[in-house]
Amino acid sequence: MDGKEGFVLGFVLVLIMSLTILFGCLLCIPGGLSRQASRYEKSVQAVYDAESAIIASLSGLPDGYIEGLPYVTRDDDGLWGRVCASAPKERGLLCAEYGTRYTRRRFDEWFAALAAYRTGLRERILSMPKPRTVSGNRRFFRLDSSVALHVSGGDLLLDMDSRVPSGAFVVEGSVNVKGRARFDTLRIFADGDVRLGGEVVAARLEVYSGGSIEVYSRFRFSGMLAARREILLRDRVRADFPSVAVAIGSGDCSVTLAGHAAFAGVLAAPGGNVAVDTPDSLAGAAFPGTVSDSAFALLPAFFDGESVAFRRSAQQ
Repeated sequence: MDGKEGFVLGFVLVLIMSLTILFGCLLCIPGGLSRQASRYEKSVQAVYDAESAIIASLSGLPDGYIEGLPYVTRDDDGLWGRVCASAPKERGLLCAEYGTRYTRRRFDEWFAALAAYRTGLRERILSMPKPRTVSGNRRFFRLDSSVALHVSGGDLLLDMDSRVPSGAFVVEGSVNVKGRARFDTLRIFADGDVRLGGEVVAARLEVYSGGSIEVYSRFRFSGMLAARREILLRDRVRADFPSVAVAIGSGDCSVTLAGHAAFAGVLAAPGGNVAVDTPDSLAGAAFPGTVSDSAFALLPAFFDGESVAFRRSAQQ
């Protein structure tokens, strides 16, 4: 009997101690939860404020127009624009890339916008850090680092199987890209024709040709193709959103999407013709032509019009 009473007494003491500890913990939780909720609320509010500042900027409102919103920075020097606003410390900056909503435009609007882009692309390449100038035909079978190159009086061949952070080339002749290279950024300004093929991937592509552009095989990219004559995309080429292909010059010009090629963006040949073999292969718009999917019909930021954000990211 004494053993049972001792057991019960010990059990009760342990139970009372456990309940005391549990009750003490419960008393401490509300304060901790309150502080955590307060931090979360401030973080969410900061994100909302940053997003609101970006939307206000894209709508054309000046910095400081809406009291309490963070200031923004804008970079409109290039294909797509970029606007950033301060976010919580753990996020750094909240940024959005944007283009211009697609609308039908006159020939002179296309011509003026592309002329300014052509000049700007050449200047941006030549103003990159440590650009090199070489003469005659050049061939590269491997690049392990970023490069900015001016090829004077010759053609350029890139036939590589390597990863290249950034490749930027001004070429007074023609350009041929093939192999299995991976470019984070690839910019080409060529006076002659440009051929892009192989299994090359260019996450951000900008190409101008004073002649024609042919994209073939399994080349994959997102970005801009601009030519004075024809642009042909064939085989199993894939252009991811947002992409634009524009052929515009003083004579007849055309853009052709053939074979199993797929294009998400805008195909345009002002003053010429756009030919699409399979209607389902184009997600976006054709000019001359119609809009097949307005969600993918986006022009570069250097066109006048309504700014539309298509990608958001947090930058430290």
